[in-house]
Amino acid sequence: MTIRRNRIFTDLLRGTYPTIWGNWGLNPSIKPGAVGIIDADTGDFKLAVDCLPGVELSKSQQSRKWDFKSSGVTCNRINANVSGMILDPSTGTEVKPEAALEWTFDKENSITSEFAISGEHTISNLAILADQYDWLLSQARKLNMATSTGISEGFGVVTSVIYASSGLNAVAKKGKASFTVSGSASGLNRLLGEDGINGSGKASYVFTSNSSEVEMHTLPAKSGEVATEPMPVAYTFASFAGSRVLIPSWIGKVGVLNLLVDSKASSFTTYTTKLTLSYQTPEGPIEESRTVIGGSSASFGEIPLTATQMVLTAEFINIGSNTRKSMKWNTPASEWLGGTRTVNLTGTWPGAPEMVEVKR
Repeated sequence: MTIRRNRIFTDLLRGTYPTIWGNWGLNPSIKPGAVGIIDADTGDFKLAVDCLPGVELSKSQQSRKWDFKSSGVTCNRINANVSGMILDPSTGTEVKPEAALEWTFDKENSITSEFAISGEHTISNLAILADQYDWLLSQARKLNMATSTGISEGFGVVTSVIYASSGLNAVAKKGKASFTVSGSASGLNRLLGEDGINGSGKASYVFTSNSSEVEMHTLPAKSGEVATEPMPVAYTFASFAGSRVLIPSWIGKVGVLNLLVDSKASSFTTYTTKLTLSYQTPEGPIEESRTVIGGSSASFGEIPLTATQMVLTAEFINIGSNTRKSMKWNTPASEWLGGTRTVNLTGTWPGAPEMVEVKR
């Protein structure tokens, strides 16, 4: 069975960054504006074209530590157990390794990702994706990533990239695995961003042990080298909904849209509510109705990704005049992360009822 490192890495990152994709192998072809395909099952990116024509970039310099670990992964400073002298690539002089870091992994496939982040590059004119749709469609057709209705999900454009100046990704090949990196204290600090990216020293390491127990991707790539060019650690990606509808933060296969209307979020919701959902499609207008009693929920599923001008109306049943509330989404496929959205109904009769949109 193929181990999907990028998928595991991406899932770990999304606990903090819901829209991000991980670049486990530090693939250098991942750049803002890069055109290609993401396999949602593996998380792997395949480059089609280096850059979308007309892209403009915004670049921000940063100096921060990136640190993500699976549960059961630890890193500790230990005494360097290396005999003799070695060449410190950060200074060009012979030194005795004075510091070492040891990682331990309780479980197979557990991950650590530690980097010194140098900056983030972002497409500043995202409207270019719509402007260049026909060009993108022609590229998608070459790769069988388009149908008669338009570009298929998974084909699209890298919209932003987080770059690191140094660091490492490592995953355990077995349970109770460990590995050690040794070197000068200053080189190791800068390797993982402990001292930021500034200072006179350079990120480096000079020795690893037990490396057969883990799979590693390091920056610099080899022991005894100094990192020179920043590398992409993670990125965001835009795709299309099988049509011209843009999904600006594509995080995986959507297929259809789903809306949940929930009155269970508050135990004090007592209203019975009549719901009406209306929207436009290329085939014509659609309208659906549901009734929700206090403490229950209703869902609207199988909504096409091409739905536009969507309006959800809630009529809260009251003695006398009913209370009506509504919400509108122009293009829900572009606005609902992952293609789902929840709306909570709140209120205790005779108090004022409300609709509250829950954005993931």
